[in-house]
Amino acid sequence: MRPDVLLLTNAVAPDKLGGLERYVRELAAALVRAGVGAAVVAKRTAPHLAGDEIGADGVRLIRHDVPSKAGRSFALRYPWRTWRSVRSILRDHPDAVLHGHFPLPLVVPPRRPYFYTLHAPVHKELLAERQGTYVLPAAVQRPVVAALRRAEASILTRASGVAVLSEFMRTQVAELAPRVAERAEILPGGVDTGWFRPGDQPYEESLLFTARRLTPRTGVTELVAAMVSVVERHPRARLVVAGDGHLRPRIEADIARLGLAKNVELLGRIGEDELRSWYRRATLTVMPTAELEGFGLTTAESLLCGTPVLVTPVGANPELVRDLGSRFVTPTADRAGLARGVVALLDDPSVLLAARRLLPGARAVRWSWDTVAERYLEQYQACLGFRR
Repeated sequence: MRPDVLLLTNAVAPDKLGGLERYVRELAAALVRAGVGAAVVAKRTAPHLAGDEIGADGVRLIRHDVPSKAGRSFALRYPWRTWRSVRSILRDHPDAVLHGHFPLPLVVPPRRPYFYTLHAPVHKELLAERQGTYVLPAAVQRPVVAALRRAEASILTRASGVAVLSEFMRTQVAELAPRVAERAEILPGGVDTGWFRPGDQPYEESLLFTARRLTPRTGVTELVAAMVSVVERHPRARLVVAGDGHLRPRIEADIARLGLAKNVELLGRIGEDELRSWYRRATLTVMPTAELEGFGLTTAESLLCGTPVLVTPVGANPELVRDLGSRFVTPTADRAGLARGVVALLDDPSVLLAARRLLPGARAVRWSWDTVAERYLEQYQACLGFRR
């Protein structure tokens, strides 16, 4: 298959199961359904993965090798190997539309126009979530982050067209390239609306749910701490957390120390069937984001399943729940603000019932992948002259 569109990213689902990885894979699948050949160019995350294959969804996966993180020179060799591999792949597909989703493959400018989607400012994520995965001395960490910030600004400035997932992400573009922010197109994150939809089972009273990576940015530690105040007011309240991450041992210790063993459950990573079931069973989904949040995929999935979401006043989440009212945005993102927000809603079930009547509403069309893919095709045509 000679792809019409090459989506350039870091890693792709199911090789890695994060928000960006799922987004790129599902967008590629939606482009295929629209009659457009799509290939994802990403790093090989495990030795057994094929270098070139076509998935059951019709998406071609072109994987390139990168150095092992165990090597002391990984931080230096990784960018060079990525650029060399991506350049070779681009030479093999001279007519394909280029759509970037991650900065590294585009730091060395390609010799043809490209479209770019800014999912999150990667230089900020490195500061917030380094987690020891980048073998860099502390003394050079900030200079490297500063260099990446300049590179991201350059990538945005050179792009023929730029998309962001929310108004919040437009502000992040403005910090990097103000003129680009003015022309950036808002294309929301897509969701499998055929899968994430309301079900028949009743929700469980006082059941709180969240699906989050266990990292500082996602705010799970603050939400667990907030449960002390929630349980004082609503002793039967229960929080279920899906997801994993390097903070899990600390959170487990917090649960034991705070006496929350009967009220907080950590599920770890779960499958799509179980995830949808928890959305439907919950009285309320909570998104305790502490930093960033380009779209809020968990928020969108829960709303499409008919369950309201309480969010912090951080990132794009308030945009997604705007029509539910101000009570679905906590006053602050710390444990006190989260506790106040949860308790206020559990105290007044009529507010939750009224919110359920509004869901999923027009979101089911606006956030469907087929709608999002068509809007991207319009951008390819307008910015790059692409025609099917």
